[in-house]
Amino acid sequence: MPNKYLTYLNERFPLQSHIPIIGIFSFSAICYALMADGVTRFVSVPQYVAAFLLTATTFFLLRISDEFKDHEDDMLYRKYLPVPRGLITLTELKRIAWGVLLFQAILLLCFPQFLITYLVSIGYMTLMYHEFFVAEWLKKHQIAYVLSHMAIIPLVDLVASAAYWATDGGYPPQALVWFFLVSFFNGMVLEFGRKIKSPEMEEEGVVSYTKLYGLKGGVFLWLAVLTVTLISAFVAAKQINSPSWVYICFLRLYGLALLVALAILLKPGKKRSKAIEIVSGVWTLGMYLNIGALPFILQ
Repeated sequence: MPNKYLTYLNERFPLQSHIPIIGIFSFSAICYALMADGVTRFVSVPQYVAAFLLTATTFFLLRISDEFKDHEDDMLYRKYLPVPRGLITLTELKRIAWGVLLFQAILLLCFPQFLITYLVSIGYMTLMYHEFFVAEWLKKHQIAYVLSHMAIIPLVDLVASAAYWATDGGYPPQALVWFFLVSFFNGMVLEFGRKIKSPEMEEEGVVSYTKLYGLKGGVFLWLAVLTVTLISAFVAAKQINSPSWVYICFLRLYGLALLVALAILLKPGKKRSKAIEIVSGVWTLGMYLNIGALPFILQ
């Protein structure tokens, strides 16, 4: 692969971080669905690999879609990004996207149980690309924008979990609704966490929650979403009779987040703003490990 494509991946879709997270994301969705039905045997390796590949490539398509959707703003305010600075063109990304879609089509021919959920997620992604045909309204209502775009995450969860429940034309377990809710709020935790910035990190034309609501407002908003995620995770864990250590792990993650939030409120700075983004990633990874993956493995 030419260096420029590797550079693009490293900057916009770093495989070293995305592959483990997506792998755990897919694994946890399947594990939770299995535990919701009281099944103790994991799906076959080919089914899991198919779920992982569909999930990973769908998120990559979402990345490419955003390059097109945000191109005008990127050219104005973020000229350091790969497309605006000329490292790679939108035409090249379009060709890559068609190649990914072809690869997904082959996967779906081999594993047709994913087809319906995949089409739902791709259909929703298409609406996202068109900003639900209310782009100007969404730009003026940032929270509505975030809520509408985060729904793609539980939809991709649905794709992954189909490795289990859709194999024989079945239906998803009802308890999965709570897992999807946790995924939805995890996405919001990541979104808010990466857009809480110290004053010297703010960029013209780039949305941040500290710019919209101030430092305290942005941090408290992040904490509010963490709290809702924690409550949702408790309910989701209860649905599958998770052991007590799962709840303790959730509370420890929450305690870590509180400490980081307090640190940035007491002494704002670039490093502490970055810490919120890092802790958001740790929180999300910890949530997926403890809500589905580890309870299934250790049962």
